[in-house]
Amino acid sequence: MYNLEKPTRRRRFLAVLGGIGAAVGGAWLVRACGAIGERREYPTSTSFITPNEDFFLVSINAWFDPGMDIRSVESAWSLSLTGFGGSQHQLRYSDLRNLRAVDFPYTIECIHNPVGGPLIGNAQWRGAPLKSVLEPILPAERSDYVVMFRALDGFYSSVSIERCLSDDSFLAYEMNGVPLPSKHGFPVRVVLPDLYGMKQPRWISEIALVKGTETTGFWEEHGMASEVSIKTTTRIDQPPRQTIVAGEPSLLSGIAFAGERGIDRVEISLDGGLSWEDCELIEGGEPGVWGIWSYDWALPTAGVHRLMARSTDGAGNVQTSVARGVWPDGASGYHNVGVQVDS
Repeated sequence: MYNLEKPTRRRRFLAVLGGIGAAVGGAWLVRACGAIGERREYPTSTSFITPNEDFFLVSINAWFDPGMDIRSVESAWSLSLTGFGGSQHQLRYSDLRNLRAVDFPYTIECIHNPVGGPLIGNAQWRGAPLKSVLEPILPAERSDYVVMFRALDGFYSSVSIERCLSDDSFLAYEMNGVPLPSKHGFPVRVVLPDLYGMKQPRWISEIALVKGTETTGFWEEHGMASEVSIKTTTRIDQPPRQTIVAGEPSLLSGIAFAGERGIDRVEISLDGGLSWEDCELIEGGEPGVWGIWSYDWALPTAGVHRLMARSTDGAGNVQTSVARGVWPDGASGYHNVGVQVDS
């Protein structure tokens, strides 16, 4: 698990992209979009809750700062609600916090996350139900509208009104028990079910109803797909870097995530996919939340082993083995790790 007393060294997202550039088109991404972020080292084990300082960051402007904090937000910020036809409502920070508060765990994954990559994290959030926020501007007939979110950093993204009215959609203002950190969207960010992070803006300044059914956003303008569901992913975190000795038990562990479908089963192969063994899902795995899994490798044999992991989601769908890069709708395939077992 991460050691909060001795945080690991941060790396620029550019450095991460350098390692996976072919998968995500990293050089183009940085040049064309100015999208630079930060993420700590690739994990060797993972806690259920990702500390705020370890949570990945991807932004269209890594240097953006909202220019306010908890002491100044009440006078420095308001949320504009714009209905179709131009009707306007304003919410202050205190208004938002006075709405019914909900605490919930939720996992956010970047659509640029490669198979086995680090651009995913799970936090405990607090926020207001989005449908309660939207109530003043909701039309009687809602079938031909989308909801556009605009952010202080210039980011924008729209999603279907049906998704916004889900019981699992929120405006979050706390992350792991504290007000949202500046880089993670203070004062308010969107949390929406079964979407990659590119559809969940931070630093929200306006929510507007837009006539029509087609959704769009900043990343769609740069070639990414729009409202696509999260693909099932399974990552092996341990033991890529630890020494394994033949005949001595070794613990394997990692994460599994399938968006709103949840995780029903995790399996690992010790022989490159020829055979599969069940793992233990030790925490999480419910809809919208990653699961932490483990496997006790009782009697490793000497030699090189190709480890692979896969999951079955809550709908009974086995993770696809077809390897695809992140463009345009998220990566797929099995994470695999070569391990040397010493005699």
